[in-house]
Amino acid sequence: MAVATVVVSAGGAFAGSTASAVAARMETAGTTDPKFSFAVLPDTQQEVLTSSDSRFLNRTNWLVRNRSALDLRFVTSSGDVVNWDTPDHAQYVIARTAMRPIENAAIPYALALGNHDTQAPGVGGSARDPARTRELIRDTSVFNQYFTVSQYRAVRGRFEAGKVDNSYSTFTAGGVQWMVLTLELWPRVAAVNWARSVVAANPRHNVIVVTHDYIDGNGNIEQSAGYGATSPQYLFDNLVKQYANIRFVFSGHTGIAANRVDTGVNGNKIYTFLQTFHSNSTNPVRLVEVDTAANSLRTWIYAPYNNRSFTQYDRSFTDIGVVR
Repeated sequence: MAVATVVVSAGGAFAGSTASAVAARMETAGTTDPKFSFAVLPDTQQEVLTSSDSRFLNRTNWLVRNRSALDLRFVTSSGDVVNWDTPDHAQYVIARTAMRPIENAAIPYALALGNHDTQAPGVGGSARDPARTRELIRDTSVFNQYFTVSQYRAVRGRFEAGKVDNSYSTFTAGGVQWMVLTLELWPRVAAVNWARSVVAANPRHNVIVVTHDYIDGNGNIEQSAGYGATSPQYLFDNLVKQYANIRFVFSGHTGIAANRVDTGVNGNKIYTFLQTFHSNSTNPVRLVEVDTAANSLRTWIYAPYNNRSFTQYDRSFTDIGVVR
């Protein structure tokens, strides 16, 4: 499980307008465009504290404007969408409004839930009731009022009825099938077992796992289960490394940005990326471009709010082993 050497790509930043972006890639009858992208939002909890903060909405509007240039097929988030809940659910209202451009553009999405998206933290971010934190970490009732299966569009299954905490969505891009599997923070054993059954039942889907806490800022798999049920190491041992079609893992929670490459028990490479940031000034988003013909990926982080590129986190990989 050693962290792999990575190749830093040149010029990975995506420009702030469609005109300066790569040319739009469109599929026509009888052809398959092998290149497409998906986006991963970092922890947005600092962007929902006041209604005057436009960073969250700025990001989603930018993604929609650049949809064709990016050939954007899916949007996900590694959690902590909000910071804490209040009686008027004001932060959820801001987050919900910010995701509407994605919904209106009919781009499928799925958001992983972080600890701040539960009833565990109270106003200000500290524990709402320290004696009940392990119980309240599973109370996601408010999140599920504001984000639903119908809004996500592409959900094909859930661990629990009426909840998006553990769900999977599918889409087709680059001529192959993809699955985005979002899992609760420090998941319950039953949730991990459900995820195992989903991945095993869909061996021709390239699986993207998204969960809030998985690697730290140095690219190491986290060992603690926090105040949940299982650790990220448990998730790696019992799900991620066990299936030949798991390709990516994305997480947030800690650090800024990092990555690692692991080899599963079937010899497949698993590409893992962290994007947390907790920014007070801008709005980063990770873009991942996959080329199924070249069997490669390229990822970079760009903040449209102030046209900032985080080129130190550019990464490119070849021979990624796309399942066809």
